[in-house]
Amino acid sequence: MGHPTLFPFGGCALHGAIHAAAAIPGLIPVVHSTPGCALRAGLSAGGGRYGAPPGLPRIASTNMADKHVVFGGTSRLREEMKNALAVIEGGALAVLTGCPAEMIGDDVGAMVKELTGQGERVVAVQTAGFHGPAHEGYARLLAGLLAHVEPVPTRADRPLVTLFGIAPGLDPHWLSELETLSRLLEGVGLRANPIFGPEGGLAALDAAAGASISLVVAPWGVAPAEVLAARHGIPVLVADGLPVGAEAAEALVRRLSDRLGHPLDAAAEAYLARERAHQGWRFDAVLERLAALTPRRVVVADGSLRAGPLARFLRETLGWQVEVIVTDSPPEAFRADLGAAGVKLAADGADLVRLLRDRGADLVLGTTPAATIAAAQGRPAVDLGAAPGLEVLGGGLSGRAGAERIFAALLATLEPMPQAAPVPAILPPLPHAVFAQVAE
Repeated sequence: MGHPTLFPFGGCALHGAIHAAAAIPGLIPVVHSTPGCALRAGLSAGGGRYGAPPGLPRIASTNMADKHVVFGGTSRLREEMKNALAVIEGGALAVLTGCPAEMIGDDVGAMVKELTGQGERVVAVQTAGFHGPAHEGYARLLAGLLAHVEPVPTRADRPLVTLFGIAPGLDPHWLSELETLSRLLEGVGLRANPIFGPEGGLAALDAAAGASISLVVAPWGVAPAEVLAARHGIPVLVADGLPVGAEAAEALVRRLSDRLGHPLDAAAEAYLARERAHQGWRFDAVLERLAALTPRRVVVADGSLRAGPLARFLRETLGWQVEVIVTDSPPEAFRADLGAAGVKLAADGADLVRLLRDRGADLVLGTTPAATIAAAQGRPAVDLGAAPGLEVLGGGLSGRAGAERIFAALLATLEPMPQAAPVPAILPPLPHAVFAQVAE
């Protein structure tokens, strides 16, 4: 028997598609749905504030009204697409359909064909909320866009690696994760193709069709990568999640190197050795303190991008026993394997409240909602998420720097704060008589 979703994580598929489209420079999202759909995603991108926050993405919307639902909204869509091309700077349109447009069967394809026939770059993607959670919208948007790209000439000096699985606006610190992975690939002689953020854009989208390989770091990146594999023969490497720590990062690039047939040279080996040395030096300074604070039951509650890798890092580095709760409802094809590994799934806030209560954890690590719920239950919690609207600021969990941030957060949460010494007075107190004379 079904049950209502309470406090879903990230919203619906349309919201995820809007976040992703807004993070590709040069792409203009046009939402074909009612006003609330685009407004909800826009406000969440701006930190949940009402009004028009400075960081509000440029989202065009048809703002379907009752008459459009009754008589069809294609003429309104035609008008909005032309207006968006006229007033918003960009090189392509992504038409994202919401629930009303898909339920009434608006012929979006015909409207798109009108503009493509005039030389405009327009793609329509079915992203109605009933298709699934927000991460499903990310996957659908990328798959829809990549189904229309053709290979372009790329530099042949270094293999080009397209990154999939990190969802803008949904995965905490998504931009930092993309940048860290890009630096890691550059450090070993490969070139990253992130698609999203300042290093991405329409050129990166086109380059994906001619990349050497697609690197998938979360289940939600598999479907877009498979589109490139089917249309252009781009090989796919599915990683074991985000590489947390220098060892995981090194294991990932070695897998990439073997798959590409591109041996790591002396400079790449030196880069990896430096990362290990820097991490080891810092860990030696704090590992003894962490060992003295080992909790009995640890739960990691996070999305499929970070939950497994974070738990694996805690087990292998600290020897902790860790249970995992995945909070982004991963695709059905991956759920059997997750269940076999003892991973629990939380579809919404109500599920997470129940699972955390049943686990009886001494410590909870993960996203901001997970840490908030744990704190409300009186459990110590380490918030490794990002404040709403601030996902592009701060550092993520990947690589050596991510491992260091985890250790710092653990110590700040678990280690008792030292008592501050009283601050001595710089000047002796003035006698009471002085104040009396001033008053007179």
